[in-house]
Amino acid sequence: MAALLIAPGLLHGELPHLFHVGGISARTAKVLCPGGRPTHEPLLWFGGPRRPPPRQLDLPWEPLLTTAELRRGLAYYGSGARLQALAAKLLAGQPIKVYALGGSVTGGGGSSYPPATAYVSRFFRWINATFPHRDHVFVNRAIPASTAFLFATCLSHHVPADADLVTLEFTVNERKEAPFTSIERRAFEQLLRRLLAYPGRPAIMMLHHYSWFESTGDGLNQGLYYAEPESQLSTLAQFYDVPVLSVRAAVWRLMAAGARHFRVNKVTLKDRTHRYLQNGTWLERTLPVSAQGPLAKLAFYYVDSLHPYDPGHQTLAELLVHPLVRAVREVEAGESLGEDDVRHAAELTGPDLPPPMIPGNVDEEPGACALLGDFKGVVVERQGFEYRPERPNASEFRNQKWGWTSSRPGSWAELEVDTQQGSGHAEGDTLLWLSHLRSYAGMGTARAECRDGCVCNSTTLDGTWEQRVSLFYMTRFPVSRHPRCRIRVTVSDQPGAYSADNGHKVTLVGVMVTHVPLAGAGSLAAVQQLEFDV
Repeated sequence: MAALLIAPGLLHGELPHLFHVGGISARTAKVLCPGGRPTHEPLLWFGGPRRPPPRQLDLPWEPLLTTAELRRGLAYYGSGARLQALAAKLLAGQPIKVYALGGSVTGGGGSSYPPATAYVSRFFRWINATFPHRDHVFVNRAIPASTAFLFATCLSHHVPADADLVTLEFTVNERKEAPFTSIERRAFEQLLRRLLAYPGRPAIMMLHHYSWFESTGDGLNQGLYYAEPESQLSTLAQFYDVPVLSVRAAVWRLMAAGARHFRVNKVTLKDRTHRYLQNGTWLERTLPVSAQGPLAKLAFYYVDSLHPYDPGHQTLAELLVHPLVRAVREVEAGESLGEDDVRHAAELTGPDLPPPMIPGNVDEEPGACALLGDFKGVVVERQGFEYRPERPNASEFRNQKWGWTSSRPGSWAELEVDTQQGSGHAEGDTLLWLSHLRSYAGMGTARAECRDGCVCNSTTLDGTWEQRVSLFYMTRFPVSRHPRCRIRVTVSDQPGAYSADNGHKVTLVGVMVTHVPLAGAGSLAAVQQLEFDV
């Protein structure tokens, strides 16, 4: 079943509109007051005197950010050309298709009543309230703990070619110390390039969430302003003329000053921990917790060391609204880009996209990808493996985390994958990324080996680790290219590196194929695993 994007009682009016969650549609209502303008929801928990709203199109909630904070948060606007085209479409009364890509924050993590109070739903509501149309399509493609690498490889599974607007929120999940030559930064650039090359010419906005507690370094165990990777990802955005929204630029001063709604001296959930490096040693401490009353909690920005509470989600939503408001005003004022504003020098004519910013980051067709429900059919033969959910009581298929699972040594599953798809560069290495569960209890190991069609070295999948969380990981190994590559995964009786019991559970949830030249690729050659969560 689809999760309803808007909670009952938050919207007014009766005219239905179509929303999509994970490709499934749901009916909701638009926000209109009798005069046809959006109404403000009374957010009584914010308290204090009501100040005039910022100079922007009306929001269907009480604004939290000032005009100055919104302007600071628009860290880069660029030419605004694609946003202006989107604004012109909305002003003409046409429907649009909007897709949100990101991790658990985009999925609503930390908000009080997700998805209704999460930033994506708030942003969708603003569009629908300001430019109502029954054929708008709003899709949240969040995958917790994901990075751009996953979406770059599997982009067509998440965003169709006729999208009008795509928002990207990956900053807190991307590896901080990765150089531009790493697989992470190359993948981020490929994601931007593939989206920008879509025939529908979608507008793209890059949203930087900021984790105060995870921003460490140079003697600080929290709150480091210039912690990466925000500046690196912003450089990519500037190169490709993509607007950038930054929580850090907008409200870091408020966090440091302890302003209400932005306090970071406490979090709202109990028993949350913060892990940081001090004098070369990793330390962990329990974060102070706020009072648990609804009014008291709304003084604080975070629920834990990473995820924003309701004020944080509202901040993210208002930051996304701001550049689109600017584009609307530019179109209404006749200030959108025209032919005279574009340089048509002979040396600049040609493809819309410039060469890749990162040297050697060659464009090519993505390889094969099978995630979520698509992965079920990849297993063509099995003995002892069962297709079942990790979280059977979750509300949606996407959150139930289905996969092929066995806990008996000797059980096996055979996957058939096209490892030739997308191999446009003969000199590139072909890598198969197999996604499997890693957890701290009951887990075991498995052996992956090529059985037919393709050739590869045997690889061990270790489902154990010491962290007290359960996540999916992608383990890579090189394979030869073949349209019907058979990989057998066999549950082993050997313990993993962090086995704490006699468990042997192995869960397989996805597979991807990439083609990249490993030689001379910097840190790319050293990357064996990537954190991932379907």
